Amino acid sequence: MFSLVAVSAELAEQLVAIESGGEDAVHQARTRVRRLRSVLSVYRKAFEPEETRRLRARLKTLGTRLGDVRDREVRADALDDLLRADDDPTVIDGVEALAVRARADHDSASTALLEHLRGRSQRRLLADLQAFVADPPLTSNGRKHPRKITRHGLAKAVQRVHAAHGESLDERHATRKAARRLRYAAEAVTDDLGRDAVRLASAAEVVQDALGAHRDDTLLADFLREHGLDAAAVRCERRAGEALEGLDGKLAAIDL
Repeated sequence: MFSLVAVSAELAEQLVAIESGGEDAVHQARTRVRRLRSVLSVYRKAFEPEETRRLRARLKTLGTRLGDVRDREVRADALDDLLRADDDPTVIDGVEALAVRARADHDSASTALLEHLRGRSQRRLLADLQAFVADPPLTSNGRKHPRKITRHGLAKAVQRVHAAHGESLDERHATRKAARRLRYAAEAVTDDLGRDAVRLASAAEVVQDALGAHRDDTLLADFLREHGLDAAAVRCERRAGEALEGLDGKLAAIDL
């Protein structure tokens, strides 16, 4: 139901890949956690609330741990990719020093994550998740009217995207999270809703990507300014502004 079995299996695979040093495994695992939480949130009326609430909370804890590692990785990659051949030597030295520090922070967070993944609580979470998706605790409406719940959930998710619209960094971040939640929820029901779900997921992904690029570059610019690298910060701020071009039209395309 709602692709829960497939996504939970993919999550388990990616968590194993993290322990074996798989490329991009942390990012992929974090994405699966977000997919599961989005489905359980958007279609929550299909599931018994208390058991679902507990599972969502546990998945959120795992997602936070994965996110800490992934965010540090993104920061380090962004610093590595920032420099140009004609940059001032002072800028090059400063950015390279920050990149080295960012890699060290990422390595430390990765070690802590591995320790957690090898623990008993993580094994218990995966076992409970597999049991949940194999036999979801559905409400009476979840059993009798799944299509109605799907339509209603997506409509509410669309509303949340537009309700979160604003111009501050925090407001745009809220819009991005709402778009991401909508995207994953729509992708989970493409077999049932067909083109409508595909179109909605695609529109939400465009908004998610634009706001994600804007946020990443804005935060990186702030970080660089804190370390006296104003010239490099200007470059990031320029890219952040470019990411918002045509945003109103992209938001308008999110409609069910």
